[in-house]
This record gives sequence, C-alpha cells and structure tokens, in this order.
Amino acid sequence: MDRIFNQYSYVVISLVVLVAVILVLRYFLTNWRVISTAVTGLLILMIAGFLLLRPGFSDVDSMSAAEAMIRNGRPTFMEFFSNYCAGCLAIRPVVDTLAEELDDDFNILRVDIHTDTGRELREQYAFSYTPEFLLLDTQGNEVWRSHSPPTEDQLSTVQNQLVEMESP
Repeated sequence: MDRIFNQYSYVVISLVVLVAVILVLRYFLTNWRVISTAVTGLLILMIAGFLLLRPGFSDVDSMSAAEAMIRNGRPTFMEFFSNYCAGCLAIRPVVDTLAEELDDDFNILRVDIHTDTGRELREQYAFSYTPEFLLLDTQGNEVWRSHSPPTEDQLSTVQNQLVEMESP
C-alpha cells in the first residue's frame, strides 16, 4: 500500500485535497454552486501543476538500449521516477540541473518506472520507492544509491573511486 501511495502520491494528495475542500465547504453550508466552482478551479490547478511539473519520459525504450548505455565504458547516473510521484515532481528542477552538470562525465539515464523497461530495471536493481538515484561504474556495477540526488561531495567521492578502480 505504501508503494502505491509513493508512486501515485500526486494523484492521492490531489484527491484528498478535493474531498477536504468539499467537506469543509459543506460543513459551512456553502451552496453547491460555490462548491462546484471551487472544485473546478482546484482541478484545473492540479492538472496544470501535473502537466507543468511532471518529469517526462524515459531516456530508453528497451532493455537492450538501457544495457548498452550502462555498459558503454562511461559511468552512469540513473534516476528512476514516476510521473505521478509528488517527490519526483518536486525534485525535478534539481535533477535537471544535476543532469546538465554531469552530462560531460556520466551517461544520464532517466527511467519512468511505469514503462516496461522501467519495470524490468526496477526488478533488476531491487527498489520500491521513487525517486531512486544510482551511480554505476564503467562496467555497470552499482557504487552509490539514494532517494535523493547525490551531493557534490558524494559525486567527487564516487569519481575518485572510479579513477582508483581504473588505475593499474
């Protein structure tokens, strides 16, 4: 149940807010015209927020494409997200900035867990909650994992580890 709430939290929170607004307005004996106007306005805001904030689409559409990217000799930064996860929506600007900074040194692989490829990768890397971030070495081995993006210090540590691993 908690996994469903995590992956669909934006939808669940939106529905709870709508029901709460209806109940509060009914409690104060507001007529149905005011309630329907308020609910319509909230629905428009929630849909607009979803469309403006959603993380988007996966960078790959098959397991073979994902494996080719992970094993191409460069380290990989992976983000697993759900378009319906409030945490994923909230952290999107930070991840976009980080992806731009890492683009020269890392493969960037962003995966929607609701796609076929996303489900397969979620099983392969064994996690349940989104967002999930992983750093993989040049051979595709996991070297770091968290529910929040890596900090500058964590990235430096991982990059140093990768350099040491590749040195003879």
